[in-house]
Parts: sequence; structure tokens; C-alpha cells
Amino acid sequence: MELNAPGLETSLIRIEPMAESHREAIVSSRAVDDMWEFMPVIPDGQTLNAYFDHTLRMSDIGTGQGLVVFQKKTGRLVGLAAFILPNRLHRRVRVGYTWLEESQRGTGIATHVQYLMIKRAMEWRARRVEWMMSTRSERAFSQLTRLGAVHEGTLRRYTRMADGGWADVFVFSLIDEEIEAALGTIGEMIGEVTPASGA
Repeated sequence: MELNAPGLETSLIRIEPMAESHREAIVSSRAVDDMWEFMPVIPDGQTLNAYFDHTLRMSDIGTGQGLVVFQKKTGRLVGLAAFILPNRLHRRVRVGYTWLEESQRGTGIATHVQYLMIKRAMEWRARRVEWMMSTRSERAFSQLTRLGAVHEGTLRRYTRMADGGWADVFVFSLIDEEIEAALGTIGEMIGEVTPASGA
């Protein structure tokens, strides 16, 4: 199954591949407020439109797949996520570029997002799912720990951020049977049915 295949949804959210039609909603969202603190610098410029173009282009050049998160109850776009640097040969993929609007934090939607990202990675036959995020994001650290991902270490002075500063980066992962085990645990947490193994 491809990373951008349809069918990513739970009782609370629907995730679909990022497209040009999403630009207006994303640019008018509050994503730009968090971009400066949590996004790495990119060569195309430090505007939300530049980040949108960069993420949209990833699917064309094979470096990832941008995704948008919709709240099913309201139909509103409430978040973003992406698969980054998928590698079929080594069967690994990174989850990143995650953002959720402030009003939805603490509602459980973030857990639903991670559930669907891990689910799709497993369907894609990943043997390693990883996360790399700035140590500024204590909230993400706590969430990944709670969901069962393994903290592998911290890369020092690894990334220049959009605000011009430098950040250390946390590395988390799930490998092999850990992927399905975490999916089962998270599925129980949010009341979703866990699929059979895709490994």
C-alpha cells in the first residue's frame, strides 16, 4: 500500500494527501505561529507558502508525503503531518512536520494522528518508523514516550531552525514487532480496531 493511499480515518479525524486545494486553509491557519519555533530551515525561504510548496513537492521527488488532518465532526482542517524520507529498500520511514491547531491540543486528536501514521507505515511494510524532533518540543517527547516509542538518543546541534537558532534533536523509533504492539496499545487507548500485521 502506498503512503498516500486513501482510507486514513478514525472516529475523530480523516487524513488525506496534501494538495494545492489545501493551500488557502493552511496559510490562513495558525500554523505559521508555531512554524518559527518548531520547523527546520529550508532553502526555499521562511514563509508558510514556502513550507507548503516544499512539502507539496516532496511527493513528486520521492522524499516524502505531506498530509492534512480534518476533524470529522466539523469538516475543518485542524492539523498537518508528513511521511519523510521513505526508503523501501531499507523499509523505514520518518513521521514529522506534525502540527495541530492549539484549540485541538489535549483533545486526543494528536493520538489519533499518530495512530493513523503508524498504521499506514505498517501497511506500507515499514520495519522501522522513526521520529526526529527538536528538543524544544517537550509535548512531542511526552506523547511519543506515552505511546511506546523508544527514545534512541539526542543529536546535538543537529538542525538550524526557521527562527535562525540551532536545535538538538530527539530521535525516537519503533521497529519490527514494536510497531504492531504500539498500534494495538494506541488502538485500545482511542477505541479503534487494530488491523492485522502488514509485515
